[in-house]
Amino acid sequence: MVKVILCLFLSLQIVLSSDFDTACLACHEKKNIPLKPIFFEYLLYYSSKSAILKATKEYLLHPTLQKRLYKKAPPYQHKISQKRLDKLLEEYWERYKVIGKIK
Repeated sequence: MVKVILCLFLSLQIVLSSDFDTACLACHEKKNIPLKPIFFEYLLYYSSKSAILKATKEYLLHPTLQKRLYKKAPPYQHKISQKRLDKLLEEYWERYKVIGKIK
């Protein structure tokens, strides 16, 4: 009975986890590269949603040392489509944005 409940719980967790959790967070956690500090580096540098998403997308599709803001992690070529990346970046913005959360 316990095995059945455990299997159901794990299956439900996999189904309910977002694409962002499986595509981005899993890899970043495995490599010990936190996403929140990266987000705040971009927020301080670019300051607007459109500029942040544009710069992040450009870096993830074509990484170079010159485009990189977060210097603690090595550059990595992400194998991802532009359409999927747009969706993931929107979720990234919604998850870490501070605008509208400060009271």
